[in-house]
Parts: sequence; C-alpha cells; structure tokens
Amino acid sequence: METKYRGIFGSPAEPLFNDEKHGVPPDILKEWLVNLDRKNTICAEKSNIKQGFFYRSDAITFIFNTCAKLEVPIKVKYYAVELFERFMTKHVQDLYNHMKTTSSKTKQKDWNEVLDRVQNQLLLRLVSCCQIASKITSHYKVISAKKAKYFLRDLGLKYSSTSILQSELRVLKTLDFNVMETTPLVYMETILEILGYNDPSMSVKSYHAVALKVLDVVYLKNTQVYQELFLVIAKQTTPSISNRAAFIQVKCDKMFLAISVLTAAVYIVDQPMTDKVIDHLNKITKRPCDDILDFATVIVQSVIEGSVNTD
Repeated sequence: METKYRGIFGSPAEPLFNDEKHGVPPDILKEWLVNLDRKNTICAEKSNIKQGFFYRSDAITFIFNTCAKLEVPIKVKYYAVELFERFMTKHVQDLYNHMKTTSSKTKQKDWNEVLDRVQNQLLLRLVSCCQIASKITSHYKVISAKKAKYFLRDLGLKYSSTSILQSELRVLKTLDFNVMETTPLVYMETILEILGYNDPSMSVKSYHAVALKVLDVVYLKNTQVYQELFLVIAKQTTPSISNRAAFIQVKCDKMFLAISVLTAAVYIVDQPMTDKVIDHLNKITKRPCDDILDFATVIVQSVIEGSVNTD
C-alpha cells in the first residue's frame, strides 16, 4: 500500500535539478541568486570576532547524529547547527552582560555557576535547535516535544514536555524569533541548479551527493579547515590580530564556502571537470578562480586526512 500511493502522498525525490516540468525559470533563478548574494554580503559585513566559537565538533556531531536518529530531512541538521551557534553566542553574551550589572561581590564565582548551568543544559538546547530547524524545513517530519522527550530519555536525561517546550521558546526568544538563517546548502543547491542550466553535460546530481558529504566534513572540522585557509590567505605562520579580525568576513561568507565545497566535490568525483566548473563558478559568483581553488584545495586535504584517519 505504501508503495502504491507513494506518488500521491509522498514528495518527489529531492533535489530535482533542472526538472523540465517543475524547474525554476532562469530569470527567477537569477533573481534568487542576486537576493542570496545580497543577503550573504550583509551577513558578512555584520560579522564580528565573537561569531563562530560554537561551531564545535562535539556539538555538531551530536546534531548530525540526532537528526539521523530522528530521520529528519538532510537540510535540518545544517539549519540546526546555524541556530545553535547563533543562539549560544547571543545567550552567553546576554548572561555575561546581566552578570556585569549585578552588585554581587563574588562575580567570578557567580559566573562560574552560570557557566555550569549552561553546560548542564547543553544537550537540551541542542535538541531544541533540532526541533526548531525541523519545523522550518518540513511540514510533517517535525521533531515534536514528545519525540524530543523520548530521545533525551534514551540519553538518560529526564525532561518534562513543558521543560522541552520552554527550552524551545528560550531559543526563539533569544534570537528574537529570527530563525530563518540561510545555510551553505541553500547556496550550493542554487549554484548547482544554475550550473545545470548553463551546461547540461554536467552531472549535477552526482556532484550534489558528494558535496553533501564534503560539507559535513567542513562542518565537523570547521576550526581546522578555516585555520588552514587563513594561513593560505595570510601567507604567514604567525598571523596578526588585525588579520584575524578581517578574516571573520571570510568565515561568514557562505557563498564562498558553498562554491568551494562544490569545487572540492567535483574534484573528487569528476576531476577533469574541475577547471571548467571553477570557471563557471567564477562567472556566476564573481569570486576569483584562485580563491576558489585555494579554499577547495584546503577542503580536499581535510577530506583526505579524514579518510586516512578513519582507515
């Protein structure tokens, strides 16, 4: 029965690149890319040195595993990671600002206690971010409070449905309900759609499959990947503070990340096409070919190192 009615009630297999019947017309696709690029530029310009601290591999691993266990769409985990990073950055800053305004004579002791509470609530907050991300991206595969409760219980954590809902609300309120963060995956899939229109000979579906795995590696090894890229850009082994501050915009450039991940994926799955793809990406995004190649090279090296370590 499930097989018989899958075409009626189920969504088609995603993603549908360059679909003749349901594909996005080129003019709308171009407008969408312009809007994405504008948003990306604004986010990069607003970036600051405090961002990125919570792109921690242990937290990201937990989010990835949680989303896999709860069988939500692939894109949920990327939204959840971005939500968690933004929430924790704002949450900790808010707590610190509040602590500074108190008249306590034991502020350091009080602050340590606050950090302990934050640490104790960490898994709950991670699950809350997964819940919110599931609601952003799916109309039926959402992580309900009940599902979250049972999932946390399996980890040995007993939270009531009310506590889980309160945690979810805390995340939302801290972010002023501004949860629609564009992930690198959105940029990557948009670029792939454009590549398919520009050159139908490109195997965008296979590029996408490999790019997802490469993107996972970049998320999990975020600190290492960007440290290596920074050294390539700075051309020195003892970077200055001013250089690091300027590099924050590069770390927040999701378009740059998306096209570099895509280039790395193409190199892995279809190496002879790499130069051609880089040329296309340069024309589409106006990013210099050398910059794309540098970042993609760093990413490929990280993927190879991960494969060696796994073996």
